[in-house]
Amino acid sequence: MNKIITLFFMFMLSISITYGQALPFDFESGLTTSSFTDFDGGIATVIPNPQSSGINTSATVAQIVRNGGEIWSGSKVILGSNLDFTTDNVMSMKVFTTAPIGTVVKLKVESGSGADERDVTTTVSGAWEVLTWDFTGVASNFNELVFMFDFGNVGDGSVNSTFLFDDVEQQFGGTQIDVPVLFETAGTNYTMTDFGGTMSSLVADPTNGSNTVIKVIKTASAETWAGTTIGTNAGFANNLPLSMTDSKMTVSVWSPDAGITVRLKVENSNDNTQTCETDAVTTVSGAWETLTFDFTMEGTGTAALDFGLQNGWTYNMASIFFNFNTAGATAGEKTYYFDNVGFGATPVNTSNKTEVEGIEAFPNPTQNDWLITSENTNITRVEMFDLQGRLVIAIHPNTQNVTIEAADFTQGIYIAKITTDLGTKTLKLIKQ
Repeated sequence: MNKIITLFFMFMLSISITYGQALPFDFESGLTTSSFTDFDGGIATVIPNPQSSGINTSATVAQIVRNGGEIWSGSKVILGSNLDFTTDNVMSMKVFTTAPIGTVVKLKVESGSGADERDVTTTVSGAWEVLTWDFTGVASNFNELVFMFDFGNVGDGSVNSTFLFDDVEQQFGGTQIDVPVLFETAGTNYTMTDFGGTMSSLVADPTNGSNTVIKVIKTASAETWAGTTIGTNAGFANNLPLSMTDSKMTVSVWSPDAGITVRLKVENSNDNTQTCETDAVTTVSGAWETLTFDFTMEGTGTAALDFGLQNGWTYNMASIFFNFNTAGATAGEKTYYFDNVGFGATPVNTSNKTEVEGIEAFPNPTQNDWLITSENTNITRVEMFDLQGRLVIAIHPNTQNVTIEAADFTQGIYIAKITTDLGTKTLKLIKQ
């Protein structure tokens, strides 16, 4: 009898380990090979770290080898409770592969009632990197986490079909974007969503280094409809109050060419059949201008605004298309910029980008330390965010001079929100 009871509890423990996992996963304890459920040609194992270097020197990692099967082969882990993306809206994971840069890694959340998924591409080969997937707005009814590496291709079991991963976790990815969008607010998630052959990034304005804008590259392989959604698939935090009498939006754009069509599309993030699209044309080349988009003048073959409003459609997401209806193969690779996305006929007033004076950081750029100084008051809080809106550090110095050790940061641009008794100041800090 005692033997039967012991076997029963061992069985129940096995079920708990397999089906009751919780994030984060570091593969040092808890998860084992048996925690994974493989499918269609993917084989997952938990192994000693064969690439202990760079940003990941942990002892144990997970590995998925894809060998034959389907283009979506992979493995999944069943969680003990549903994932909740209300606050921690970003999934992050360290990945190592020798597959070419640009390999698609799909992360999918699912349950018996449905699924949602996000794709990112690798940016290095032969080294560890941190990849992030933004699940802002995804419902909290999924308890399975699915890993699909090199999605879209059939694996061959080689080193290029072998993927290591570690430190799978949820993070706060910044507050949800909303209009007006100035790309200057620390802690906001400025992740853009590209499609059709565009590549976007948050960068310093090439004409004014103190301003932050979105750079969009329309590649030589881009489709005629290639574009960029302004934000994530969740859209804006609030619906756009479009009406037949208040039907305009404005966007500041920089184009290398005058006379190109720029399309702006608004839609319902929960129903992509509810859309309205309209066009504007650039009038200058190599300089900023503000374009006005009037949605009562819908694009040819697209739904009219009054039709949508009469049928109760709502719009909470916008996408911008540069050189619309022209393929990259025709125009060649082109680079565009946009900023100051606002609702209404009056362009966004950018004067609110001015903050508390007398706060500076130097040297900037730097390889070692930043010294942040305040002339008039103590600095009570410093928050550092990366360009995905993730909080990197937060300190409470209560002094007029603060040193930030830049050596602890990877190369790139960071946004520092400095709080004082007189207000706040946002600085762009560059680590070389």
